Amino acid sequence: MTRREYTDTVLSALRRVTEDERRAIRAEIDAHMEDHICALLDLGYDEPLAEERTVALMGDPKEVGRELNKQYTGWGFVLLSRAAVALTVVLCIQALLGLGILSNLLWSIQARTVPDETFSSYEALATERPDIRIPVGNDVLRVYRVSVGIRDGVRAVEVAMAAYDRIPGGVVSGQLLNNVVLEDQRGEAPEHNMGGGGKSNFGADYTLRYLPVEPGDSQITLRYERFGESITVEIPLPEVEP
Repeated sequence: MTRREYTDTVLSALRRVTEDERRAIRAEIDAHMEDHICALLDLGYDEPLAEERTVALMGDPKEVGRELNKQYTGWGFVLLSRAAVALTVVLCIQALLGLGILSNLLWSIQARTVPDETFSSYEALATERPDIRIPVGNDVLRVYRVSVGIRDGVRAVEVAMAAYDRIPGGVVSGQLLNNVVLEDQRGEAPEHNMGGGGKSNFGADYTLRYLPVEPGDSQITLRYERFGESITVEIPLPEVEP
């Protein structure tokens, strides 16, 4: 979602405002996002990613719009509150943003210390915890659990991964884990993403991925190619006793 789309979504929820007030609210939101984007650019973010993360930190635009709309319950109030439009916008955004930052920070700290143990009905025969951390742009991709076992009657490896921003409490890219490709020892990858659950927050993203393997396979390969980055990492598989 772009900055323009975000602001349009917020404004679409406002039913009892004048055009002047609508323009004032748009200007206030744009200025708020511009300040945050500039701060991220100073930290070394590229402009597209800075905008993406700023929009994410602003919170759900529909929720922001609903909170703002509650302030305009009638035309009489609208007329009396014109001078307070900018303050209302800032308070609503800061309230939602403050809660989001705290949640982001907790998820980010957990992902980099003790990742959430997301489990499924997968029948694991052997498990290892390699703690592989891969820098990807402004984020870190962490492989923290690898198991070999049986899934749907087929021998497969289960890979538990997490992604988080390098800055504690920062917003992780929601597209990072989606663009990770796992290949077996013969260089073959499934035609579609064999996911098995996960959860996400702006501060961290979790997923379980599965890949069919053959008896005797000793490793799989993780690949990531996006935004000019090309990453290849070999992940050893735990040994399964006969």
